[in-house]
Amino acid sequence: MKPARIVFPGFWFGQSNLKDAENLARCGVGGFCLYGGTAQQTLDFTKRMLDLSPYDNLLFCADINEDLKEIITDAPALPANSALAQKENPQDAAYRKGNILARMAKACGINWVLGPVLDLGYASPAFSDNPLTVTRLAGDFIAGLSNGGVLNCIKYFPGVSGVLKTLAQMEDAEFMPYKHTFRRADSVMLSDMIFPNIDNDNQAILSDKMIKGLLKKRLNYKGCVMSFPLWKGRFRYEEASAIKMLHCGVENILAPRTAQAVIEAVERETNRGLLSDELFRSISNQEMFTSKVNAGPQPDSITKAFSLATLPQKMK
Repeated sequence: MKPARIVFPGFWFGQSNLKDAENLARCGVGGFCLYGGTAQQTLDFTKRMLDLSPYDNLLFCADINEDLKEIITDAPALPANSALAQKENPQDAAYRKGNILARMAKACGINWVLGPVLDLGYASPAFSDNPLTVTRLAGDFIAGLSNGGVLNCIKYFPGVSGVLKTLAQMEDAEFMPYKHTFRRADSVMLSDMIFPNIDNDNQAILSDKMIKGLLKKRLNYKGCVMSFPLWKGRFRYEEASAIKMLHCGVENILAPRTAQAVIEAVERETNRGLLSDELFRSISNQEMFTSKVNAGPQPDSITKAFSLATLPQKMK
């Protein structure tokens, strides 16, 4: 088992070094988190990494809050999440958005959409400030993603809108969409914020209390836990933070600033015999995820997939 498989380096088109990415693929990373390419650039990159990887399959992530256009520069826009509740049939609109987004992503070689956001709020990327509305729309959005052939990731647990609330208040609001969506979720991503009424000393993604105590024990979540993208987070010591995340119950490390250094830190910890359970769980999940993706529909051409965003509603 290669410890590198826990890590999903980021790749920024026009900024990242392709040779470095090729070396990371050869050393056995689990996949890549992609940013800022055209559809064709992204598809070419995914094919190249698959050719170099020691594995038959890799997982390519789109780290989105709202729309694939955040990741694929020439992707057509889709309705804002906050606008879906105003549609004549909101749940149908949420399903269509998820399904079209999935088909566009898969056409570009992306098979893991890191969304939707389940935070409560008045504006995009939130679906709504109402927990029940978020639960319903997120559930249909996820169904659309799954039927379109990609994995999902609900985020940012436990919900940014609850940062100053008590645990009891969050039980009645922020936790509702998560509790009712867990069975459909392929993975959960935690916030990088501190929630003082749960753990005043650690960011959520670095908190034993948050991950093992609240998410896994109290809320009984049994699935995959993804890290917050490290390049976005406020982590003073990236390598040490990545190791702490893994010990807290995180299974995959996303988009570190220095991927090779994080891989080496994971390898050192594994060689000390301290990450064997985490490594086994992560690899088992990845194998299950790739089987799920492979069993889904074949990807459309980029042209066909992108055209879905502009078809009349009744034809989607």
